[in-house]
Amino acid sequence: MGAEFFHCVGQHVTVQGFTYIMPWLAINEKKIPQFTKEEKIEVSKVELHEGNTVPPEYLSESELITLMEKNGIGTDASIPVHINNICERNYVQVQAGRKLAPTTLGITLIRGYQCIDPDLCLPDIRSFIEQQITLVAKGQADHSGVVQHVLQQFRQKYSYFVKQIENMDALFEAQFSPLSNSGRVLSKCGKCLRYMKYISMQPSRLYCSTCEDVYNLPQRGTLKLYKELTCPLDNFELLIFSMAGPEGKSFPLCPFCYNNPPFEGIDTLYGTTTTGSFGKLGKGAGMPCFLCPHPACRHSMIAQGVCACPECNGTLVLDPVSAPKWRLYCNMCNCLVSLPQGAHRIATTQEQCPECGSKIIEIDFNKKTTPLDDGATLHTGCILCDELLHSLIEVKHGKSFFKRLGGRGRGRGAGRGAFKGRGWGTGKGVDPKMSFRDF
Repeated sequence: MGAEFFHCVGQHVTVQGFTYIMPWLAINEKKIPQFTKEEKIEVSKVELHEGNTVPPEYLSESELITLMEKNGIGTDASIPVHINNICERNYVQVQAGRKLAPTTLGITLIRGYQCIDPDLCLPDIRSFIEQQITLVAKGQADHSGVVQHVLQQFRQKYSYFVKQIENMDALFEAQFSPLSNSGRVLSKCGKCLRYMKYISMQPSRLYCSTCEDVYNLPQRGTLKLYKELTCPLDNFELLIFSMAGPEGKSFPLCPFCYNNPPFEGIDTLYGTTTTGSFGKLGKGAGMPCFLCPHPACRHSMIAQGVCACPECNGTLVLDPVSAPKWRLYCNMCNCLVSLPQGAHRIATTQEQCPECGSKIIEIDFNKKTTPLDDGATLHTGCILCDELLHSLIEVKHGKSFFKRLGGRGRGRGAGRGAFKGRGWGTGKGVDPKMSFRDF
């Protein structure tokens, strides 16, 4: 009809078989008229139905047993024990039709495993061990060798899991404590595009109830949405964090990048460790925007970085919300540089100073206080080489997020362009989780 093709399907029982004596299991017939080729049908009614996709049904016990056998997990004697265990531990509940519906406890536990070590909730480990046992039974593998090998793997996995247990604690706390109900809506999740809740009680964090993910945040400051801007890497809405006091720094951050730095070496290069007192950015700290080397993002260190810090090897970055008291701050130490006060707008440009390599900035002065001749307000230049701008800046110290690093230096140092993206490593590193997948 028109440019669309349609079809219809009917059902007609030709042989009743066992349904002759068990009619309650008989197939419902759907009769359609006897059509002939090239016959034209009149359209009596046209309807447009709207609907949503529906998730697949929960697995039944028999379907779970089939999958376990397919993946080589368990034996005929042990499979029922496994299923009984997850029921008794309240990981699943048996519903009508012997369907196994996961409980909140079971889902949270799996989410925690996925955050720390996804291998632990995949059939690979159990299947690998079953394969090794089969080889021992056939005499193709040494019993003591297999035992020592498997023990080594699990010791390594256990050690890694214990070091990352805070991720599991945070997930369970957000899911089962009343804190998740008392949090307020703050920003959108880049995965599901639904709003996440901000839990302000220490340690403050974001919780996405849809994805069931917890995102750690910087502590000891105020947090708010940053103009509904999004991160170009993961589509999470950006936040702006401000430390208390007139000399406290402010910086934007992406919740996902902050917890999962997409560039290698940032945590070790800048010392954003998860331990320590004042020197930490927060539990699980990783990459705020002032450390991001993304070349196209206008909030990154590449776009907002102006020049090298005079106190360390860091980079002086423009504080995006410091107006009208504009300033630069170092992304590694507590150095602050006051820019011309009262300017309407100060922004970085893509141009660099030909003499020192610093970023050229553009300043729109207030008409009443402009230092330019003839009442002009717009001026561009380098804060180091431009005599006018250099005379209007002041270097001082404020609150810092990092512990003071030793050494002084000028030049760009490690503060600019010192990162490699994922997959650019020089060699294959040691897997701290000792994955079974490559065996």
